Amino acid sequence: MRLAFMTTLITVCFPAIVAAQDLTVSAGTQLQFAIAPDGKGSANKNDLNAYIEIEKSGLYGGIWAEISNQSAADEVDLYFGYRGEAASGLSYDINYYRFMYPNDGGDCCGELALSLGMPLSDALSGSLDLAYDPEPGVGSAYLGLSYAVNEKLIVSGSYGTYQVEGGGAEQEWDLGISYALGEETSAGMRYYNGTDYTDGYIGLSLNWDTTLLSR
Repeated sequence: MRLAFMTTLITVCFPAIVAAQDLTVSAGTQLQFAIAPDGKGSANKNDLNAYIEIEKSGLYGGIWAEISNQSAADEVDLYFGYRGEAASGLSYDINYYRFMYPNDGGDCCGELALSLGMPLSDALSGSLDLAYDPEPGVGSAYLGLSYAVNEKLIVSGSYGTYQVEGGGAEQEWDLGISYALGEETSAGMRYYNGTDYTDGYIGLSLNWDTTLLSR
């Protein structure tokens, strides 16, 4: 589920596009509201998250933190990885995330992930996201599509499956839109459905991403 959430963030946000530089420092924040039909479960969660990241020649590392109306869900993630793009247009990102929950046990677990993206046309692109948590020995796989209606509006969706501790697998999917309000801000609306929340819920978000330093 975490990889799907992070992939959705990457898909629906409009981060500042920066030409390749030796050193880049970027940051952003997101305010999210969840609207669940039954008002129950993890879907009924509103939060504010932010990140700061340093990248040099494809190598990057950063910290991501979230404050939620469900205190046990407050989270701090440390991450690092390597990203780039091949001559064919294929983009790749290999990374490791360490998840910590200050109000719910502290250091939780880690996840190795590989993300691939490929333009299928001028407006349509596809993605594949794979992740593996070595501690419980569970993994996940997600496929995504994104279509740029115009310079401001993007429609995207994803479908994935993830293993659960103790055996078995669960599925989830999402579909939504994102609209650029400016060069650094965007708003999004997305519908989520899956094994854990069969009734589905709607997520609303306001995003801000910027480049603090580029040289």
